Amino acid sequence: MNNSLNNISAVLTDEISRLLSRCGLMYRIFSRVKTEESIRHKLEVKYADKKVKIQDLIGIRIVVYFQDDVDALALYYSIGDIVKKSIDEYDSSTFRPQRLNITRRIPDSMIEEFTASIPKRYRDLVDLTYEVQIRTVFSEGWHEVEHDLRYKCKEDWKGCESYSRTLNGVIATLETAEWNMKALFNEMSRHNFLHSDYTAMLRNKMRLKFRSEGLSPELCAYLKKNPRIAEALLNADRLIIIYTLLSHKGDFDLTYDNLLLLINRIEMMDPGLMALESGQTCGMLDVFLNS
Repeated sequence: MNNSLNNISAVLTDEISRLLSRCGLMYRIFSRVKTEESIRHKLEVKYADKKVKIQDLIGIRIVVYFQDDVDALALYYSIGDIVKKSIDEYDSSTFRPQRLNITRRIPDSMIEEFTASIPKRYRDLVDLTYEVQIRTVFSEGWHEVEHDLRYKCKEDWKGCESYSRTLNGVIATLETAEWNMKALFNEMSRHNFLHSDYTAMLRNKMRLKFRSEGLSPELCAYLKKNPRIAEALLNADRLIIIYTLLSHKGDFDLTYDNLLLLINRIEMMDPGLMALESGQTCGMLDVFLNS
């Protein structure tokens, strides 16, 4: 494959990275372009009847730290220029990682370059799409091991059903670890609330990369005087807040103060907190929520 496809992949990956960084999500991102050998193999093994086109010539994988980050991205990617969304349903009798795969159209501005970059003999067999895969850190680690040492080596596992089941059981352990990790931070945030440590409460509640050291003394003092508002902040819906950060396109400086005031605008509408918005902050929130 020529460099044009790699350049398109890099641009698409960079756009996603900017979005996730702006929202403060903790993530890693990887991308690849299928080699000609890989295309040929996939056509021979999976698409031999030529009735289905390859949709993942470019693949981008987003690895996030928490399962509810996957949920937020799944909600975000449920709208827009989506060709297909595939998410594994949980099966109570089978151990396997939950996968979320999104097939999106190549942007119109890139279609000509994308098409020209595909070898002529494959152009009618490749769709004008790319795939975004979303995983958690734990499921990604398990998948990499499983893919390289079992999926690609199926002959090795014949007659080893008990070992195969044990390997599947590892993902159940990792899912339990994911649940426990999220529960731990939720408990930490409640502990912070009970001890009036509101910066730590917001940090452990939201689990984002903030661009400030903590809440201002004015907002901390207000929360201490109004524990009902502090508790409402503790109970805010993280999924809705992150979805808001993802779906609005305006500039948003992710400081502790700004996020607290954004949560108030979305869920609480407390007049006292709104009165603490500076003119600049008020204007920024208005523009952001209307973007």
